[in-house]
Amino acid sequence: MYSEPPSTLRAGDLARLCGVSTDTLRHYERVGVLARPQRSRAGYRLYPAEAAKRVRLIRRALAVGFSLAELAQILRTRDRGGAPCHEVREMATGKLAQLERQLAEMTALRDHLRELLIQWDDRLRSTPAGGRALLLEALGEAPPGKRILKP
Repeated sequence: MYSEPPSTLRAGDLARLCGVSTDTLRHYERVGVLARPQRSRAGYRLYPAEAAKRVRLIRRALAVGFSLAELAQILRTRDRGGAPCHEVREMATGKLAQLERQLAEMTALRDHLRELLIQWDDRLRSTPAGGRALLLEALGEAPPGKRILKP
């Protein structure tokens, strides 16, 4: 037997359906990415069924790096009938550039730590048993021919 989906969802039902908390839904309302719902006579928040699509869109956009403030601006434009597609594309381009910068920084830090561990192993081998190798103090020292990268 087929039943029609409900035309409205209570906050708890919408939250479960989308894998978020009711606090998250209230936060989305406050920042303007989710419309404030109607209220039942008993005071329950009642969202239109389409709100589930909106919450899922928000979650996917957050997962790729858009902020709630950016989404509020984009969705406000869309809700008013605008087409912010080029703006969204430009924002995503900036996010990719930032991610690539972060990856380069992390790669440099990883390489630095690899070199540092090799240096520390040498230092530990030359430290008498029970003696202090002063590994953390060595962070500021650059051995001859080696450049210590700033993280």
